[in-house]
Amino acid sequence: MALDQTLTFPDIEMTQDYSLRVAVAMAGGSGTGKTYSALLMARGLADGGPVAVIDTENKRALHYRRDFPEMQHYNFGPEVKGEMVGFPPERWIAVIDQIEKTDAKAIVIDSFSHAWEGIGGVLEMQAREVERLSGGDAQKAARVGQLAWASVKPRYRRLVERIVQAKTHVIICMRAKPVMQEGFGNNRKNARDTKLRRADLPWDIAADRDLIFEMSASMLMTPEFPGQPVLLKCPDHFRGLFAGNKRVDVSVGEKMRAWADEGGTDPEAKKLLDDARAAARGGKNALNAFYKPLSQEQKSVVQTIIEELKSTAVSAEESGGDDLFEGDDPQPTAEEKEAAMKAAAEAAAAGEAAAAGEAAAAGEAQ
Repeated sequence: MALDQTLTFPDIEMTQDYSLRVAVAMAGGSGTGKTYSALLMARGLADGGPVAVIDTENKRALHYRRDFPEMQHYNFGPEVKGEMVGFPPERWIAVIDQIEKTDAKAIVIDSFSHAWEGIGGVLEMQAREVERLSGGDAQKAARVGQLAWASVKPRYRRLVERIVQAKTHVIICMRAKPVMQEGFGNNRKNARDTKLRRADLPWDIAADRDLIFEMSASMLMTPEFPGQPVLLKCPDHFRGLFAGNKRVDVSVGEKMRAWADEGGTDPEAKKLLDDARAAARGGKNALNAFYKPLSQEQKSVVQTIIEELKSTAVSAEESGGDDLFEGDDPQPTAEEKEAAMKAAAEAAAAGEAAAAGEAAAAGEAQ
């Protein structure tokens, strides 16, 4: 398709403000502390300013109003003045637009799962489109499921982009549901794939499978350790904030804000983890030699990626360590060499016998 030469675009201006905005996703089941943790983090991100709360849970966020007087509450239920409007993407975009015109310094959305599985949410939108395309024919409905997403996903993608491009810090809370596991002890794993892409976490989120990877950081709260996150996606410069199984508190938000205000600079934490990964690529002994002399604070930071490091070290041992090309051209074993020599000798003997036979036949012919 030829490019329309008549299209014009405004000039792109050079960036003057190098401060950044943080978008965080918190998932968890009921009673895991995700709402309270989100409000604590938002307080730190807002630096004492107002925190807007988009509440889909029948004003449940107001339970914490006394603890968070800076809260600006938006009752975001499925009905507006008695009319059922549901949770389509455009409604979320509109309320974010509205909040950005206020003095709010951070936004908490609780629960964003309604955008996915709530009334008028993405799943219901797709189901309605299937019904329209199939005309109620069950067999045809099975064939047009993917086609129905073609008109729904772009609308949802615009909402996700609106959150990522927000002019203020955003924390979204999502529901998580338990998943059946199989096996025993350390061999237990999920009986099916989940959107978290972690077989060791028996939870799945009520949201789009790619959403957690769109955020600056994403985490899961569990009933066993409320408020203490399992990191799902976390850049190196934030990992130190959760070292030592730290619970989410105001200081986490404050440090995230400081990082964002400074334009995202934090070379020390990243260098430490980069060095740890380099050591792991040398095998178990190299990783242990790197880890032992570290300070307790440094060890806590390294512990946030310890499973990754152990896996890398084990793989390095199995691949032979420093020889990058080992395995690319494997050498034969002694038995294979002996068999090859025997086969070559037999082939040579057979060749000599054939040659002798041909010579004898030629002599007789003369």
